[in-house]
Amino acid sequence: MSTVSASLIDRQPPRLPVQLDHPPGRAIPLDARTAMLQAALQPARVPREAALALAREAVEHTLPPGCPVLSRGDAAHALWLVASGQVALGTMSQGRLTQQTRRVEPGQWLDVASAWLNGRYLEDACTQSDVLLWSFPLEAVRALCIEHPLLAEGLITVLAVRVRDLTEGTLGLMQKDAEARCATWLLQHAELRPGREGAVVVLRERKRAIASQLAVTPETFSRVLRQLREKQIIEVAGYTVRVLQLDALRRIAGD
Repeated sequence: MSTVSASLIDRQPPRLPVQLDHPPGRAIPLDARTAMLQAALQPARVPREAALALAREAVEHTLPPGCPVLSRGDAAHALWLVASGQVALGTMSQGRLTQQTRRVEPGQWLDVASAWLNGRYLEDACTQSDVLLWSFPLEAVRALCIEHPLLAEGLITVLAVRVRDLTEGTLGLMQKDAEARCATWLLQHAELRPGREGAVVVLRERKRAIASQLAVTPETFSRVLRQLREKQIIEVAGYTVRVLQLDALRRIAGD
């Protein structure tokens, strides 16, 4: 992992276009916030006292739909939880999300790892509805973890579950044949275009790099794309792949 420069680490967190319709900390009663945090830290059983202490550190952000939350490359100084609404993660271009990797629902962590690494956010995040977010400054969380060891255990468990889910997803992909792997990858990166049938995948990496992710040779990746094109499931123009038959691609992927 590359080392983040000191100047980047010392940068102040970016200003969010926050619209607070109420005094901070008043949107959800403290008891309800505490219960939500206990649920968000499962399967660990975090005592109410520890969750209450964390709830008191929450900084609330009320955002409208279509509002950027996190930006790739920005220094991470806090842990983020979605209290209400939906937030999409992926890649933004010209103010819109062009590629979505996952959607975060209420009670789920938007980013619980980056700040611990003194790192940068790896993805862009954008609201998909009216959203209430809680951010927890890292220094405050670190102090609470010393005071409440079971809170630290809860956060470690959240991270462990995330790593396991990613590993299971990778193993599941590797157990498929080459055609199914490529189909799965295309579906994961497909962008639906309003008013048009099918979907579009923009190849933002060299085919060699994509093939490496799928544990196939570049020649195999190109061959599979050619076969899918011959079946009229996709069409390829330069670095853009247009998915013509989403259902057929899903069947090949085994979804």
